[in-house]
Amino acid sequence: MARNVPPAFDLALTLRSGQFFRYREEAGNFRVVDGARAFSCRSTDGELEVDGCGDAPARRFLGLDADHSGALDVLRADPRTAALLDSYAGMRVMQQDPWQCLVSFVCSAMSNVKRIQANVEGIAEAFGVPIEGAGANAFPKPQRLAKGALRPIRLGWRERYIDELFGSVDEAWLAGLAGKSFDEARAALVELPGVGVKVAECTMAFSLGFGESCPVDVWIRRIARRHFFGGKRATDKQIAARLRRKFGKWTALAQQILFQAGRDGKL
Repeated sequence: MARNVPPAFDLALTLRSGQFFRYREEAGNFRVVDGARAFSCRSTDGELEVDGCGDAPARRFLGLDADHSGALDVLRADPRTAALLDSYAGMRVMQQDPWQCLVSFVCSAMSNVKRIQANVEGIAEAFGVPIEGAGANAFPKPQRLAKGALRPIRLGWRERYIDELFGSVDEAWLAGLAGKSFDEARAALVELPGVGVKVAECTMAFSLGFGESCPVDVWIRRIARRHFFGGKRATDKQIAARLRRKFGKWTALAQQILFQAGRDGKL
């Protein structure tokens, strides 16, 4: 079924931007597995076609319920992000399954996209239940895992933390953090095994609706120091604070655009 969406929406850009890792692309069609839900989507001539998922969850997952026009107004007010909008105005901040998102970003620490995808898919294949008709497994629920069960997935030093997460996180509690203040949610997340500020703010931005989140990685650190601090050194905390003051509730979107532009060699 076809859905009208704002013409700025770029499905491929959004899915490939490092927010989400369980998708397969075949000739412009994206097969997505988010938690226990699997569906296909493609975008052609300003219309999004979705199969296997209802309208409301698909729109929320892809970030299409946000006030994108308002976001672009804020981004155009800064010359550094304004200059990128011809290429990146179609970026959206996704809202995926919080548990899958959390584990994915613990897997992401000091890793690369290909390996993260393999790790997340390996966890689903080993412990998830098949989704009928999808040819894929749901992401497994938190559960006590047998000692050494994660070893074949080759998570490296991340294995211990992910094993602890599976044995300690309550999904209802995690989802409930969306109703907390920014500071409360982040403080709760960084108490979890293997979760630092960056992983916490990725989880908050890409699954819990905290648009003011600003995950700072090597790309954002380099870009922000050059373009927002005049080449001077700045801590991750200072970088996040500067971008939050500038972009407010659209900080996560600005961060994603800067991150992708940096990876594409446009900054």
